[in-house]
Amino acid sequence: MIRRTIRLVWTGAVLAFLAYLLFFVRLGERTPFQHLMRVAGTDEAQELGREVGAATERITKKIGDQVHEATKPPEQDAGAGHVPEKISDKLEGILGDAQERAERLEASSARDLE
Repeated sequence: MIRRTIRLVWTGAVLAFLAYLLFFVRLGERTPFQHLMRVAGTDEAQELGREVGAATERITKKIGDQVHEATKPPEQDAGAGHVPEKISDKLEGILGDAQERAERLEASSARDLE
């Protein structure tokens, strides 16, 4: 608890010192904040801001499209539901009537849901 309080006070002191440097200490005729505002007001900085905004929109759209594609349910089961006849014949002998029981269970659960 005390360590957390000391860390919070220390962080606050550092931030206050940086704010003091940014807004009150003069570098030549202006403070660092005034220098930053003058640089941000130039045509080149304004153009850069517009380009960054356009790039951000393109990236956002591209990521949105990728997320949409990734979360879309598959159109087909890619053949996973198809079992060749050779294998299904062998499985019928091994499983016996387990398939019939599974189908009856699915039918009864479907009726229960209705």
